[in-house]
Amino acid sequence: MKNYKNELFTEKIHLHELITKNGVKNIYDAVSQCTRCGYCLESCPSYVADKKENYSPRGRNQTIRMLIEGKQKDVNLAKDIIDTCLLCGACTNICYGSVATPDITLEARREERDFGNSFIYKAIINIRKKRKTFDLILKTFYIMHGMKLDKLADKLGMFDFLGYPSLSNAVKKLIKPPKKFLHEEINDLMPKEAEKAGWIYFLTCGTDYMFTNVGKSSISVLKKIYGNGIFMKNLCCGLISYNYGSLNDAKEHALKNIEIFEELRKENPNAFIVADCSSCVAFMKSYPQMFLGEEENYKRALEFSSKVKDIIEVVKPEHLSDIKLDGLKDKKITIHHSCKAYNDQGLKDEEEKVLKPILKENLIELNESNMCCGGAGAYSFTKPEFSNKILYRKMKNISETQADITLVSSTSCLMQMGYGSKTHYSTEVKHYVELIDEILK
Repeated sequence: MKNYKNELFTEKIHLHELITKNGVKNIYDAVSQCTRCGYCLESCPSYVADKKENYSPRGRNQTIRMLIEGKQKDVNLAKDIIDTCLLCGACTNICYGSVATPDITLEARREERDFGNSFIYKAIINIRKKRKTFDLILKTFYIMHGMKLDKLADKLGMFDFLGYPSLSNAVKKLIKPPKKFLHEEINDLMPKEAEKAGWIYFLTCGTDYMFTNVGKSSISVLKKIYGNGIFMKNLCCGLISYNYGSLNDAKEHALKNIEIFEELRKENPNAFIVADCSSCVAFMKSYPQMFLGEEENYKRALEFSSKVKDIIEVVKPEHLSDIKLDGLKDKKITIHHSCKAYNDQGLKDEEEKVLKPILKENLIELNESNMCCGGAGAYSFTKPEFSNKILYRKMKNISETQADITLVSSTSCLMQMGYGSKTHYSTEVKHYVELIDEILK
């Protein structure tokens, strides 16, 4: 059989091999497992939004297979088909063959002419290496946001003039920024005991720079349940680079975080790593995939990923026994299962197991609870019209529950659905761990 390796994947950097539920596969073998049965269609947010075959998982797989086989020559002509995928993993989760469509689609996306070439991406990656400079720039932007100067710039069309219309959409969805970033406060929040730690807190970018209360709740809950812990002093997990820029940047971040963990493990051999953004956690659990073919680094990544846990999986029903609900007893609560928790990590009912015994009939089941909200990282900025169609469906389902509170576990969902609560249906969108912290108090 012809070795379909370089028809689509040229000199650009790719994984080439994927760790799938059916073993390690090269891209062509992985995409060839799609039988085009269509069982995935109604689970795909982009297909459900527009009912276009090209926007379905099997449509994307067929397009990418044709590109690899050389039957379709230019990946940029298929850009809309490839870029409308939210990478949510719902198709893989429901597929009988577990076809890794999001991973396959992302590898095709790396071939696009403008992938990873964004000035904003390159600037952020370079500036992030100097934390004080990055902090200063972001705080300046937050001040401008508070003065509504960014909205003025949007009305004047400056983002379009600069060639970054997606910033206009980002401005509309910005939450109220924190006065201090979490990394500036975290040392005062962590336990002061010198004993060995049972947990290591990994600070994700969304929690650090936008949703600081989520991180504070996580630390509070972990201290109450597991006692002493330590702050990892980590870098970004690398997901932004992996999905939107340089695979090399992502690997560099991963290796640095692995190195930090290896040092901490010497004094804390039984500690697990815990983070509170399901997207970042799912990515860290997938670190080994980036190092296939690098035996030593693969082993290190495997050890690291085996210690990573989502905050929603470390809270158990027994941790909330003998709880008085007080102010929550009259609240209706529903759960949106963040894609990367439900589909990628297989965390399908952890929240319900904890909350159902205490909330009882006040915990309302959400229709299509695991369907993506349309946030998907930067997707809501780059594909605003499509993202809002998906968001509308999500908020319509929430409105049918009449929920006072909607729980999520990813910072992208917090931003997207927080925006939806202002434009579609009014519900208090909060992170699951914030509610747990409130209950434990």
